[in-house]
Amino acid sequence: MINCKNRMTTTKTNPMRTICAMLASVILIMGCATRHAASHRTGDEEAQKNAAHAEIVADSPKDGAKLVFTASGMPMAVGFSTSTSKQACTGFQHVGTVFDSGREVLLPSIARLTEKLNKAVMRSETSRTMDVQPGIQIQVRGVHGDDMDHHSDSCGPFVTSFVPEKGHMYHVNFAFDGTQNCSQSMMDITIRDHPVSVGRPLHCNLRDFTAAVDNPLRIKHEQAFEAARKEEAAAKTASDKAFALKDEAAALDSLGKSDEALARIDEALRLAEPSRSKELIATKAGIEFSLNDPRQALALLAPEIQRTREFAAHNPQLARAGALGTYTEGFVTATFANIQLEQWKAAIGTLADAESELDGPSFYAYRALVYRYIMARAHDASLKNPQLEREATYYAANDKNQYGVLLRTWQGEDALKELSIINAGLSGDDRQEAEAEEQFYLGAYAKFVKGDTDAARGRLRILNQLAPYSSIEWIYGRRVLE
Repeated sequence: MINCKNRMTTTKTNPMRTICAMLASVILIMGCATRHAASHRTGDEEAQKNAAHAEIVADSPKDGAKLVFTASGMPMAVGFSTSTSKQACTGFQHVGTVFDSGREVLLPSIARLTEKLNKAVMRSETSRTMDVQPGIQIQVRGVHGDDMDHHSDSCGPFVTSFVPEKGHMYHVNFAFDGTQNCSQSMMDITIRDHPVSVGRPLHCNLRDFTAAVDNPLRIKHEQAFEAARKEEAAAKTASDKAFALKDEAAALDSLGKSDEALARIDEALRLAEPSRSKELIATKAGIEFSLNDPRQALALLAPEIQRTREFAAHNPQLARAGALGTYTEGFVTATFANIQLEQWKAAIGTLADAESELDGPSFYAYRALVYRYIMARAHDASLKNPQLEREATYYAANDKNQYGVLLRTWQGEDALKELSIINAGLSGDDRQEAEAEEQFYLGAYAKFVKGDTDAARGRLRILNQLAPYSSIEWIYGRRVLE
């Protein structure tokens, strides 16, 4: 089920690349500071620009087609890859890295130093070329950071799809606008003085998780299952065995083996003391939801939810959130069960009581996003919850992570580029979970707000490719985005 945690990313950066990036930034500043003093060199700079252009258009193909890869705007390395797979966003093969030496804005000596640094340290070039087969659709992927070293100051990835024509040359350029914004363009430059924009963007924003060896969430839950099996084998008491079986059941459910999970959790409930069965009941309710029985899930959760609410009501106001937070999993599962049954008032009630103070702002920004989804489906202004309304407004303006961007998307903003940049800074199961939520909520917005069912199905296809095991958005999304 939902992983209620902050998406904190531990970045591992290649030290030499970091040094190179820092030097490149210093060089850029130096070059900009001296550019006006060197205005008398305009003719020399123009010659450099012409030389760079000649590098791009040289060796035009006759029988085949050719791609030229460049970057512009910042002296930062950009990784390019291509794919001829018929399946969108998969099968990419690395082409190499390129960078902008700054010839058009820097003094020649500074530009040459930038080139030497990038070529020596990052094995990067100012441009790369590649022969491609005409008539075969090709996907071109550009990214700064991400696959190269997983550091947080990433931009992209962007994917452009097109079908090259015989005898044509195409220029793919990854452009930086400052250090936080970027874009990718593709031009047919066969006729030098009349470049034509070609290709269409694919909104991938994800790694190829379809391969079994590259599905972090599946690996994570397989490891959790094996660990639980060892705990069961080592259990000395019935209680210890019950909780080991609970963990086995949760892992099996996360892996899509919900029937097996149900048998395990029922055995656990038979072994556990009734006074300690609260967590086990929440796990069983989650399994019932996975098995598409939201009514049974709610029936299981109702007594514990009532007890938790009563317990919270007897606590001081400041301690109420902490008391409700003792049953976060139960409230979240109940919320989605109520959503599936279109019991909107009950869904808002359980959502408002879903607390997780330890997870902090990330959880509450997520909660606000779920609230926006419920209200969009309910079409009933009388159901507005003042607290959740305030949170939705606050986090749309102040959350710097994916939930803030998604909340702004639900306000009608075009924020796909921001999502791409944020997700490029994540990796492993954190990124897989983040992108699962992204695909679901973008698909839900397309279907239930814009009325675009085809776009919703497209998001579901990406969600299925992503295969985010244990994500409640994937479980529920397959039921409503078709």
